[in-house]
Amino acid sequence: MNIYKIFRPLIFKFDAEVAHNLVIKFLKFMPKAVTLFCYNRHYENLQTKLWDIDFANPIGIAAGFDKNAEAINALSKFGFGFLEIGTVTPREQIGNAKPRLFRLCEDEAVINRLGFNNLGSENFAKNLEKAAPKISCALGVNIGKNKDTEDMLADYLVLLTKFYAKATYIAVNISSPNLKNLRDLQSGERLDPFLSKIMQKKNELKNFCKKNVPILLKIAPDLTLEEQEKIAEIAIKNKVDGLIISNTTIFRDPNLKSKNAVEIGGLSGKPLLEKSNQVLKNIYKFTEGKIPIIGVGGISSAADVYEKIKCGASLVQIYSAFVYEGFGLVEKIKKDLSEMIKKDSLKNISQAVGFYSK
Repeated sequence: MNIYKIFRPLIFKFDAEVAHNLVIKFLKFMPKAVTLFCYNRHYENLQTKLWDIDFANPIGIAAGFDKNAEAINALSKFGFGFLEIGTVTPREQIGNAKPRLFRLCEDEAVINRLGFNNLGSENFAKNLEKAAPKISCALGVNIGKNKDTEDMLADYLVLLTKFYAKATYIAVNISSPNLKNLRDLQSGERLDPFLSKIMQKKNELKNFCKKNVPILLKIAPDLTLEEQEKIAEIAIKNKVDGLIISNTTIFRDPNLKSKNAVEIGGLSGKPLLEKSNQVLKNIYKFTEGKIPIIGVGGISSAADVYEKIKCGASLVQIYSAFVYEGFGLVEKIKKDLSEMIKKDSLKNISQAVGFYSK
């Protein structure tokens, strides 16, 4: 029985952002209590290795849920193969005006225009340090820029330096639709020199820290085919370690049912699945499978996970589905996915990567 569904009507009586903050506080201050609501079973055929990092399974939580690294210890108990926390910016910022987070219940989707609201890198670093001894899975740190920063690159270099030694990987977020002009960094003429500087700093830190931390680039789903091909070309040229596909979309399908579909911001959840999968397939093809990809967008079942993996993703991330299904969804997906792999007579999940793209 899904215990979360008993409490969901009560949770949904709260404003979406208020409810989210209450969940974070619960996970932060009562981390041991979460074991009453979850299972954490191990499935040998879900194990995978990427960037010389061992993942117990390919299921991760996407950035945006734990912006301030407050709930890491609790989240790690739900059976994720990895966590991505943030987005963190150098300085604290309040984000955009409220209300700025909306449920689209009829569509099982979410729209947000939060604007990288977080308590800043100093607070984030302190929370990360406290959690470090108890972290039981890989940990990605998602970094972004402050709203009022003119030199965007400077913010990313500061954060890269600050968290390089503390993270399993670092995700460079240049694709949120909720910060003015941020997505402009995805254009070829700006992306190439930007990534060149990022990877140059990575190599400096690699030599200094004696640690190879993968740098991943998170891109939008709203790029043209030509833009996707150019990004793939630039990513290969600059030897980016991985790509995250994709962020939220500003596109609105006319078939959306919820009255909140008219809200401005990035849409995530089920309506994003097909769009994000197409970009994933395109990028996998353009990179010839040379750059590992984390697939994000619209996942709510093991079938969705399997589809992303067959489209070229080596790992996947979920977020919006937890709003509707709760964290018990992690175990259900792992169990069903393990059975799907057995049914296809595959030894492990890695054998399925890129099946549809070949």
